[in-house]
Amino acid sequence: MTLRHPRRRRRGGFTLVEVVVAMLILGSALLGMALFISGMAHSASESRLLGIANELATDRIEAVKTSDSYSTLSADYAGTESAISGGDYSGFTRQTIIKQIGGGVSDSVNYKIVTVIVTNPAISDTVRKTTVIASF
Repeated sequence: MTLRHPRRRRRGGFTLVEVVVAMLILGSALLGMALFISGMAHSASESRLLGIANELATDRIEAVKTSDSYSTLSADYAGTESAISGGDYSGFTRQTIIKQIGGGVSDSVNYKIVTVIVTNPAISDTVRKTTVIASF
């Protein structure tokens, strides 16, 4: 008489090593997606702030261009604004620089170079726009 050993039945499912490897792969993929989403959110935020800075610079240039007095441009517009009215522009600083070229009695030219610089600590670049206003 021979004794039979009962056969071991193979159990279905995953081994612990397979589960750990799957978790590592899934964790790495989720971490990569989280970093990507974080980078995209930062880029979108900076892009929005750059758009606002461009708008602020363009608004100031257009205001200078539509001024009705050439002689008072510097007095009316030159300077630095840290509290800009008209919207939620907190954190933005707008500097307007007006440089007179010529304009003397013996000069053959008379114009002003207007440069507007807009900054915000949350953006890496400054926005700079320049125009030339001829004497009128």
